[in-house]
Amino acid sequence: MERILQWWKNYRFSIAEPPIVSMEGLYPLLLLLVLSLVAVFFHLVRILFNAPVDFSMDWNLFLSWIPLIAAFFINNITRRFGRLPFLVIMVSLFWLAFFPNAPYMITDLAHLSVDYQRDLTWHDTIMLFCYAEVSLFNGLVSLYWIHQTWRRVFSKKVSTSFLLASLPLAGFGVYLGRIRRMNSWDVIHDPKVILENLLKSLIDRTALVISLEIGLLLGMLYLVLWAIIRFRVRYGKKEA
Repeated sequence: MERILQWWKNYRFSIAEPPIVSMEGLYPLLLLLVLSLVAVFFHLVRILFNAPVDFSMDWNLFLSWIPLIAAFFINNITRRFGRLPFLVIMVSLFWLAFFPNAPYMITDLAHLSVDYQRDLTWHDTIMLFCYAEVSLFNGLVSLYWIHQTWRRVFSKKVSTSFLLASLPLAGFGVYLGRIRRMNSWDVIHDPKVILENLLKSLIDRTALVISLEIGLLLGMLYLVLWAIIRFRVRYGKKEA
């Protein structure tokens, strides 16, 4: 923290000085913003049908941006200022509290009503999938950035442990939100209720199933993302 304050005090705008945030870092955010606007567009089309609209989709999509911004922030800060373990731990806990909001929107697909002759059925299918897809992208990119941070600050063994633990915990967070109807800010607003639900969930088979299966889904998707990025980096180096 002292290094950040010292940098802020002595900072001078200079072309030669490396910036904290580069266009390379902002590009994924801009792309995800465009995808989010596409999802909202589908929602606007839905409103034109003059049918009942659930605006919680837009709120849930917004919540999926919180872990993304948190991971983006701490990844760039540690890249610029080096190891800041205390700050990383604090931001990681904040990130973990909101990370389940990303895969949470997968469960919104349960709201689909099936009527093959109804146009809204097909529009709602595409719309809900678009929201879930963008939200999931937000979560996976945030996981990649926070994992990069852990690898930079902690040992490989510790960072891998954090990664593996975050996957089922995200699934458990989805369970708390969908089944127990809890919110991320309840950690601060009403921690007593969080503890009560945690104790009740220990003997709930649904909690175990959702935690493991969503954790497995996130793990497989993240493995694909990681493999693609690593292959791109290594292939680029060979070409250079």
